[in-house]
Amino acid sequence: MKPHILTCVGKAITPEANMNKLEALKAKCKALKLDGFLAVLERDDYANQSHNEFLSDLLSSQLTVNCQRKIKRLTTQAHLKYSNSFLSDIDYTLYPSLKVNQVNQLAECHWVSSARNIIIIGATGTGKTSLACRLAQEVIAKQKSVMFYRLSHLLLELVAADKEGELMKMLKKLSRIDVLIIDDWGNALMDKNERHLLFELIEFREQKGSLMITSQYPISAWHETFGNETIADSVLDRIVHNSHEIRLNGESIRKVLAERGDRA
Repeated sequence: MKPHILTCVGKAITPEANMNKLEALKAKCKALKLDGFLAVLERDDYANQSHNEFLSDLLSSQLTVNCQRKIKRLTTQAHLKYSNSFLSDIDYTLYPSLKVNQVNQLAECHWVSSARNIIIIGATGTGKTSLACRLAQEVIAKQKSVMFYRLSHLLLELVAADKEGELMKMLKKLSRIDVLIIDDWGNALMDKNERHLLFELIEFREQKGSLMITSQYPISAWHETFGNETIADSVLDRIVHNSHEIRLNGESIRKVLAERGDRA
């Protein structure tokens, strides 16, 4: 702590007393989980700072720590399939049809602020899920919430919540998520109840948050998944016309990496 802060009026304080007061202050910071304050107090270059400069350093350090904590929590909550994939290490040679400018614009996450969606279309192995997770990391870095689901698992949870009388609770929970990722859209036909529950979710979240959807199938084929044209029109109208679309072409990334002698 600054020497003039650790002295008493009209009474000299020994270095040992100063140290005891500093250690007591650190203990209080630990008790209050002010780890950012601790980082500043560990320094030895603040003695000549003004009170305002010192306070500014304390608060800035704590804000940084709080941000790091929140990002860690949001990353854990997201349950991303690829939690260690980031746009910063993307190999664009594996994504020959991917437009760098489009990715950079999406990385700014304005689409999240305006509750727009992203649809990623491509054949098996073209990196849809990996790209979705990379974009999700950009969202999390801006301290926005993300949750990842395979469509089949999402439907199972919706059906279970409905049977247990907890559907509204689940819908409210998912409506608070800034970006809901639905992976493998269209891989299985839905029954009547699943169609209804998915429609309820999409409608409940409309304008409250964004969707990121990956699919092997073109949007024109999505109607078949629902097995009901009316519900399909209602759901797709809420998704497609408010979306950025990314089409991934090319060979399977796993095949390309195998030919290079790299691991997927």
